[in-house]
Amino acid sequence: MIEFLLDIAKIAIPGVLVLLATYYVLNNLLKNEERNRYYNLRKETAKTLNPIRLTAYERLALFLERIQPDSLLLRVQQNGMKAKELHLALLTTIREEFEHNVTQQIYVSNDVWIVTKNAKESIVQLVNTCASEVPDDLPAIELSKIIIERYGSIETTPVDMALNMLKSEVKSFY
Repeated sequence: MIEFLLDIAKIAIPGVLVLLATYYVLNNLLKNEERNRYYNLRKETAKTLNPIRLTAYERLALFLERIQPDSLLLRVQQNGMKAKELHLALLTTIREEFEHNVTQQIYVSNDVWIVTKNAKESIVQLVNTCASEVPDDLPAIELSKIIIERYGSIETTPVDMALNMLKSEVKSFY
């Protein structure tokens, strides 16, 4: 009986060892294959997504440049406008620019999007604060002067901070 069990063990032990070795090799092979597929998928996705992301960063940079008061006032202010009309036109333009670019948030980091929104909000707040200090019926040029003065006195503007963050994030990709 013991001899019979030894004979079975002589046959079973090598079989079990071969089975374990085969399992180990196949398991590693399948894991490597999965990693390789995942890598190739990410590589293909990056080929498509990177140009779109870069375009999103470009559009946000353009948005930030366009809402800077000096650029904004040159585009919006017209001859004969009153301060109240300019105030409303500035807010409308900022809102439209932002709404036009709101979808870009899915392509940029959350930090860049938050800083971009904060820059927009600070420009809106600046326009509102300056407009509250000027009578509605004064020429728009008076409101423009106050906005430019106030914005120029800010050492590091929120728009500059957002642009710098945006640029550094783009640089980190390349």
